[in-house]
Amino acid sequence: MGTTQNKPEKYSLSVIIPAFQEEAGIAGVLSGLRAALEARRGDLVEEFELLVVDDGSSDGTAAAAERCGARVVRHPTNMGYGRTLLTGFQNARFDWLLMIDADGSYPPDQVLKVLEEGAGFDMVIGARQGAFFWGSPFRALLRRIYLFIAGFVAGVRIPDANSGLRLVHKPVLTVTMPVLCYGYSFSTTMTLSFLQGGRFVRFVPIAFRERQGKSKVSMLRDILRTLQIMVQVVLYYNPLKFAAVLAMIPGALCAAFSLRHLAFGSFGDLALAVQCGLSALFVFLFGCLLDSLRIRNKGL
Repeated sequence: MGTTQNKPEKYSLSVIIPAFQEEAGIAGVLSGLRAALEARRGDLVEEFELLVVDDGSSDGTAAAAERCGARVVRHPTNMGYGRTLLTGFQNARFDWLLMIDADGSYPPDQVLKVLEEGAGFDMVIGARQGAFFWGSPFRALLRRIYLFIAGFVAGVRIPDANSGLRLVHKPVLTVTMPVLCYGYSFSTTMTLSFLQGGRFVRFVPIAFRERQGKSKVSMLRDILRTLQIMVQVVLYYNPLKFAAVLAMIPGALCAAFSLRHLAFGSFGDLALAVQCGLSALFVFLFGCLLDSLRIRNKGL
């Protein structure tokens, strides 16, 4: 069951910026954020902190952030995007958390757009728009397939599953934390977990620009990992849906072999149709069992 958190009249806000090898651009990101938030102090923002989590950078990322007046927490070694955000959550001073990447791809004024849309929602996600979000035709195709699968898992249309700009209420996030993945797929896992868990989520269209510096994302590797996480999330929240889709494969083969048997009278096709039909039934019933266990455990 979803819970709604009313937007406070003025946010007390922890801005969490995960960073790895971002010495060149971190100062511009921090100065832009500070200027945008200071402009709305007393109106939209009561108080805020800029918290940079340096994920084991070997350059001067941490020193550059400290010179800009940010509070810095450092990992001794590189732990990955999700673990870096988790460190930020654990060290945040305030209950409203604003996550934003350190690569300069999110214009600072878009942060205010996300904050202004927070009333009544557990999480507000900045849904990226434009050419830099979609990329090349091949990349755009992969992204559309990925978003289609994410939408199927969640049961709603998702315009951007892994945006790095989002506002979330810490007490709600804490409840969801056990099912989150701590790699690059962290953002996608958070989106799906909130939607599948009945939380109130809003997507706000935002501008998106080219990142500064070199991307640390390996597209093929991270897409495969994300698909794995999607399967884990749907098994956690709705195993019957996953089983039903999986059962369609032997179910379709059962139908095909049945038609061949009717057309040609082959008993070999009939035997294969029976085997596929039983497999589909077994998978579906197994999904029913997992779903009943989920409901039972939820009630405990």
